[in-house]
Amino acid sequence: MNFEDLFSVSEKVVCVTGGGGGIGRGIARTFVSGGAKVYIASRSDLSGVAAEISEEGPGECLALSVDMCSEESIKKLVSDLQELEGKLDVLVNNAALGGFIHAFENFPTDEWDQMMNANVRGPFLLVKEALGLLATAANSDAHASVVNIVSVDGIRVAMDNDWAYGAGKAALIQLTRQWAATQGNNHGKEGGRNITFNAIAPGPFPGMLDHYLETEEGRAAVGAVTVSGRVGDPIDIGATCIYLSSRAGSYVTGSTIPVDGGLLVGRRANS
Repeated sequence: MNFEDLFSVSEKVVCVTGGGGGIGRGIARTFVSGGAKVYIASRSDLSGVAAEISEEGPGECLALSVDMCSEESIKKLVSDLQELEGKLDVLVNNAALGGFIHAFENFPTDEWDQMMNANVRGPFLLVKEALGLLATAANSDAHASVVNIVSVDGIRVAMDNDWAYGAGKAALIQLTRQWAATQGNNHGKEGGRNITFNAIAPGPFPGMLDHYLETEEGRAAVGAVTVSGRVGDPIDIGATCIYLSSRAGSYVTGSTIPVDGGLLVGRRANS
């Protein structure tokens, strides 16, 4: 057994949606540090971000365009990946909308629809379109991997009136399980594919929580809701993606892994 090979993602082709900042950028940086070729995809032009990440090497980062609320745009992204690479080893569904906070009786239906389009419908369509590229990358010796970035709010009941976000993330967790059961490792069956489908549920991380993290007091307050006592580093999510996408995680599918500093099991005893 070679330890480096066990966790290697060298020369894998990776697509990370929403890779411009926060968790998405951390995921892209981690794969690039492992020698992967990473495409970050967003509605915004991420060419500058991709160039900065590439400088860290030894892998490479490139930018593509996608609007996760547009089926046409999603199909264009997959077409671009087909033309550029002809395969896809790892798909990370990270792009998401958040922050729509309203009392239940006042929650706007248009905001509900926006969030469900981006956070559930978008990943559903992207996996459907990219399945052929993933199957091309997968073989009996190496699996392809789909990693869906969900949230602890898809597991617990959050009490902040963010009605659509938690519901959407819970739906994506269930889709992950259904994909794993029906589209993945069906060896011996006609059309079987060596693809794993897993979800990562972050706790408090930079990105959507930036407005709470601007001061030391704010960071301490957010960290205090975890057992670990700190805010997560995007590299924590990136490292979990590496595990799931490498030989080390090839026997894991249909799982949701909380990366939350222990938030789901309770805050620190002294807080």
